[in-house]
Amino acid sequence: MARKKRPREHIIADLSVNYVERYVFLCGYSVERIEHDYGYDLVIFTYNAEGEIENGQIYIQLKATDSLSLLADQKTISFTLARSDLEL
Repeated sequence: MARKKRPREHIIADLSVNYVERYVFLCGYSVERIEHDYGYDLVIFTYNAEGEIENGQIYIQLKATDSLSLLADQKTISFTLARSDLEL
């Protein structure tokens, strides 16, 4: 009987979270993962030079892929975005 396999989509999704978290930590900020998916994956909390928390948070929704859609300049990434996401 064949064993259950972890899909590539799950692997790159976890890698995308790890990638963003690393940059957040290198900036001296903190991040929380959102367990229940309501469109956001991470919340970033920022701090000033004295280490005091700043007002507000940054909400992040991550997407992962093995193939990017590049424009003709081969430097610009192209992707679709729903109007409802922009309004949110």
